[in-house]
Amino acid sequence: MTTILDGTVIDLDRVQIAADGTQWLWTCDVSESDQPLMQRVDQPGQPGEVLPLDYLTRWHGPLTPRPQATTSSLYRLVLTGEAA
Repeated sequence: MTTILDGTVIDLDRVQIAADGTQWLWTCDVSESDQPLMQRVDQPGQPGEVLPLDYLTRWHGPLTPRPQATTSSLYRLVLTGEAA
């Protein structure tokens, strides 16, 4: 699922990294103000704080999706032009 915040499209299905280095993932819930609720996921063994998306970007900075590993099917598609 994606959402738009201040003109930026954010992919809520991926871990997002804030400008301060913290990592966040959508909880699949929304706040009373209809903002996606994001949970901090970079502190193993500790319950992560949960913040509305607009508050998160205001206090932790802009978000960037965490890079994903390239799959063999993507390599195949790029090299041959055919999907598996």
